[in-house]
Amino acid sequence: MHHDLPTVAASGFRTARLVDASLADGRGATAPTAERLDILLALDDLGIDAALIGYPAARPADLALLEASRARCRQLTRMVCTALADAPVLADLLGRGGPTENGPPIEVVLECGTDPRLAEGADPVALLTGAIIRLAPRAPVWVELAAIAAAAPEMLRSLVHAALAAGARGLILADTTGRMLPAETAATIGMLRAITGPAIPVIVAPADDLGLATANALAGLAAGADGVLGAIGGLGERAGLVPIEEVATAIRYRPDHVRLDHAIDLAALVRTGMTIAERLSVDLGRNKALLGDYVFGTAAGLHQHGLLNHPITYEYLDPADFGRERRILIGRHSGRAVLRARLTEAGINLDPAGLEAVYQAVMRSADPERFNDTAELVALHRRLSAGDAVAGPVAHVSQGA
Repeated sequence: MHHDLPTVAASGFRTARLVDASLADGRGATAPTAERLDILLALDDLGIDAALIGYPAARPADLALLEASRARCRQLTRMVCTALADAPVLADLLGRGGPTENGPPIEVVLECGTDPRLAEGADPVALLTGAIIRLAPRAPVWVELAAIAAAAPEMLRSLVHAALAAGARGLILADTTGRMLPAETAATIGMLRAITGPAIPVIVAPADDLGLATANALAGLAAGADGVLGAIGGLGERAGLVPIEEVATAIRYRPDHVRLDHAIDLAALVRTGMTIAERLSVDLGRNKALLGDYVFGTAAGLHQHGLLNHPITYEYLDPADFGRERRILIGRHSGRAVLRARLTEAGINLDPAGLEAVYQAVMRSADPERFNDTAELVALHRRLSAGDAVAGPVAHVSQGA
């Protein structure tokens, strides 16, 4: 890393549990099994702690993925979801073995906020307790609490106490509508942590409807959450889930503040993102933080001048940490510095007058971007040196360095 922050030893840091839900939500839930399995294996290679498979008790496609994943994943935990009403079916499925045998471990995420019986006046505590008692002998159970329940703190507390008494392994605070602000997330995690104590893990799962998912995730971690549930690329319905790559990078780059660690290989993030995008036929966006084609590229002359002299001036993240390279691009707003650097790399050292001639010729060209090909730039220099005119309409000339 080439940032200027002091490094902090990771010894003694908590390890954040990072869970990917790209296969359980949005397009990832409807893709063919073969493509979904490729994504699951890519997540395993990346170092994700767990991945949500989906709802095998209710969706045959998710049961097929659970079957296909047997003995294929090396380290990640497979997590399966269920609504309260489907818990008996899932318990029977887990009890029969079959697709759940001979593979990486399975854990259950029990969703307790959408059961239609609740609208009919059923006791949520009784429903939750009965579902956990059925499932817990088969697999560890995580209880997903809708963040909106924080508006009724007494009910939230009663659900948490009941879940822990029935044998739940951990809790997930799911802001499924993306309505929460970071301060609210921190306060709710603090409340949950006060009930659970340090022994029961708590995970935060923010959606990005307000564009605050990463901020909410980091606020939750700072307040004592043990992990984050999101998706590589922030995939999911509507505005998507919290992008796991952003949380993982913030943890690594800000150990002075976050004081956590994880097992994700940052250099594999782009490869994993490309696998997901290709298998699901989605576009992550050229400016998508960390994963986009353009995130380590610049065509602005002032920025280029700073980067060439001292990268931290305009580049906090080191491209090498992510298996990327810095791309200093030639374009309408580029300055002389990038042309000098490109030609010097090609073994051509120009005096100021020669550099100015090349610069003016590039700016007058109808297509300055073509000179990103160093061979084109060298050919231009040779034509100028031979006294050939460079035709083309006069373009706006940048005042960059």
